[in-house]
Amino acid sequence: MSTSSPRRKKLYMLNGDANGFPPLHRRMDRRVWTDVFSSAWDRLREARSQGLELPLDPYALTNPAEFFAVASEHFFEQPAQLQEHLPEVYRQLTLFYRQHPL
Repeated sequence: MSTSSPRRKKLYMLNGDANGFPPLHRRMDRRVWTDVFSSAWDRLREARSQGLELPLDPYALTNPAEFFAVASEHFFEQPAQLQEHLPEVYRQLTLFYRQHPL
């Protein structure tokens, strides 16, 4: 089971509760972020319920904060896989972290 690092937990708690919604940069669209992460979360939960293999550790579906943390870990450790399977999430994380790890 994967766990998120304390540093990443602090990122997603900067807006208050650990809800997977970190403070975004001024030029980032909150609605797009919410739509992208909510849609990805829903698709992965549906895939898991159907017994399909997930592109992220299933621990990501524990709650939205862990989804952000696990997606962030994949962004840095397995960026090609994240970009292939969750391209919109990858794009939002490139904007958030201001880098392209590929």
